[in-house]
Amino acid sequence: MDTFMKLFTKFILLALPLILLSAFCLKEPMAYMSVEYPMWAEEKDAVRNLSFEKEPETVIIGDSRAKSSLIPEYLSHEEKVYNIAIGGATPVEMYHAAGNYLKSHEAPENAVLIFAPYHFCDMDNWDQTLYYNYLSPGEILAVEADAIKYGEDKMIYNGWIADLLSFRLRLPNKYLDQVYTARFVKNRAANEEKYRELRQALGYTHFGEEEMNAELNYETHHPEFDLSPMVDAYYIKLLDSLRDAGVNIIIEQAPVNEASGQEITEEFKKGYREYMDSMESRYPGSFVEKEIPVYDNSFFGDNNHLNRRGAEKFSKEIGDKHSGIF
Repeated sequence: MDTFMKLFTKFILLALPLILLSAFCLKEPMAYMSVEYPMWAEEKDAVRNLSFEKEPETVIIGDSRAKSSLIPEYLSHEEKVYNIAIGGATPVEMYHAAGNYLKSHEAPENAVLIFAPYHFCDMDNWDQTLYYNYLSPGEILAVEADAIKYGEDKMIYNGWIADLLSFRLRLPNKYLDQVYTARFVKNRAANEEKYRELRQALGYTHFGEEEMNAELNYETHHPEFDLSPMVDAYYIKLLDSLRDAGVNIIIEQAPVNEASGQEITEEFKKGYREYMDSMESRYPGSFVEKEIPVYDNSFFGDNNHLNRRGAEKFSKEIGDKHSGIF
């Protein structure tokens, strides 16, 4: 018995640093996470916890192109618009975001949805969702069950259960490198400032900062529009939830740069246009933009995202296009 207790004590002493590190990672993500984390944290607070002085009349839903393309203050000077998009998100994350928003807030009058077409093709950023612990345990289990149902191999693979636990418990095998890079707390000030900037900008943030970009975007890597059955199912669930809440649905398309616009295949464009046609038929009365705008390369901060000038241009165009709601 004495031998067992000695071994047990040694085990606890050896494990204690790892336990303390995991506890730190759970409690202080703003201290060590990269600068992208505040975007997820601010959006999560906005849809679940934030109390608005006046509930937004319009919410912007989507991925990084939605986050960086539509500036709420250019659409309304009365803080009637809030951007709850997230960089890297697919309709899977946004289905839960919209659901949590509707539970915590009055239903908005309008929802403007923008997803990059390639985000309908696969679940390429699921690790990011897990890394930032965006979804609740129950939400994750529901999504993983659907991943099994649809055979989504980027989510169901050898070791996926261990990964889920590692991310949820913030274990060192997933977070130690970032903690080391940040020297534990070096990122806190920058992350807290970024969080405040997002809140002040009503959820908007930029990604690329270049004055011009002529590199090819993600859509150019898809010869055809290879729709993911799982993403499709969640997009329909997202739109159904908005429609059932009485929200006016507006589906828009973010611009691509001129270089990419020339290289995206006609097969991809045709497949995506047909998919948008099906959404228009499924949701009569909703506005569905089917054509992808092409902007000059000078309006892009990187190969996928508008720079500030581009975002101002696009926001003004969307405001004029839907002047009846803005």
